[in-house]
Amino acid sequence: MNRHERRRAAAFARGRRTGYQHRLLTAFGNGAKLTRGVHLAAIEHDPTCAIYRGHGCDCVPDISVSDPHGSVTVIDERGNTTRMRKQ
Repeated sequence: MNRHERRRAAAFARGRRTGYQHRLLTAFGNGAKLTRGVHLAAIEHDPTCAIYRGHGCDCVPDISVSDPHGSVTVIDERGNTTRMRKQ
């Protein structure tokens, strides 16, 4: 078993998936649409996340994607999206 397989098995054993890549892929796989233009994805890790110590992410970061038209899409822990206007 290589390192990636061990990390994946450990994440499933903990009962939740950490990090953010699977959430982004799930959100856009579920039909979240991107408009034309440059988008900014803000990924906010917990202060105690291992990413700040040079390791892989072990928290559930807050994710929001801003588009150039003034909308923000928030991606929750399960990859569901909520779209809202900036204020």
